[in-house]
Amino acid sequence: MIRADLIAIASVKAPNGLKGKMWITPYGEIFNRYENLIIGRSGKPLKLLSCEKRRKGYVIALEGITDVSRVEQIKGETLYIRSEWLPETEKDEYYWCDLIGLRVVDTMGNVLGELVNIFPTGAHDVYVVNEVKQYLIPAVKDVVKEISVKEGVIVVDASFLVGLLD
Repeated sequence: MIRADLIAIASVKAPNGLKGKMWITPYGEIFNRYENLIIGRSGKPLKLLSCEKRRKGYVIALEGITDVSRVEQIKGETLYIRSEWLPETEKDEYYWCDLIGLRVVDTMGNVLGELVNIFPTGAHDVYVVNEVKQYLIPAVKDVVKEISVKEGVIVVDASFLVGLLD
């Protein structure tokens, strides 16, 4: 059963030691604010026991996972949270999961495609639009003029994207 109420926030990379701790790759959400995580789409919530930032990433421990062999079994799995666990956003703040799938148009109404991915760069996020052409659009105020989750559209000023939309 696929659950629409789940949001992917990280993936399991590898074991860390012998007692069930694991390296994870976060997808941009601040995952350590949640009390529980779900392994795979059909899993049940497991209590997050610890979360440590390390030089090469994050190491977490989940309740019930107590040895390296169990971590090996779930290696590559996605970690989810339930959408209702997300705190409310501030004005002009959005969760990535609310933006993925929105139609992206320029200020003249030309459709550039669908927002298919988002990745952080450190300075700002980058929107990946149109799965085939893969336009990379910086998510900054000069470029992104309007976001309407309700109407399903993101409006961008293409004049800042000369050369990026060819």
